[in-house]
Amino acid sequence: MKKENVKKIKELETKITELTAGWQRTQADFVNFKKQVSDDRVNLVKSSNTDLIYQLLPVLDNFKLAADHLPKDLENNNWAQGIKQVEKQLESILQSEGLERIKSIGVQFDPTLHEAIEHITSDKPENEIIEEILPGYALSGKVIRPAKVKVSKPKN
Repeated sequence: MKKENVKKIKELETKITELTAGWQRTQADFVNFKKQVSDDRVNLVKSSNTDLIYQLLPVLDNFKLAADHLPKDLENNNWAQGIKQVEKQLESILQSEGLERIKSIGVQFDPTLHEAIEHITSDKPENEIIEEILPGYALSGKVIRPAKVKVSKPKN
């Protein structure tokens, strides 16, 4: 072979290697882009679910308040029992979506989980939660509403 042909073949082989590497990078970039779009879509759905569930929390609170204040003479009433079932159904649906109630009473106050609305002198250990005013909830491990609580403080 002529020297010119060998040189031309080497140039073409170098060019093929460069184009192949560029194509592989583009292919990898495209795969990463598809993964990012998929992740963004999942995050959008989770965010939408969080907003909807947050808006439903007052409904759940009101069902619980109604059940807690049910007059004794209506405890066996079919209508009242039906309302309690609706409450349980709503709670079950929200739990299946990842909603968890934040434990409060009897645990140490944690500002990432609880909001102290009052400190009360008590025999309990300092900063122990002694009363829950409004339950707090986490969705898939992320707090969406801190529990509003009363916290103990030592006697002076």
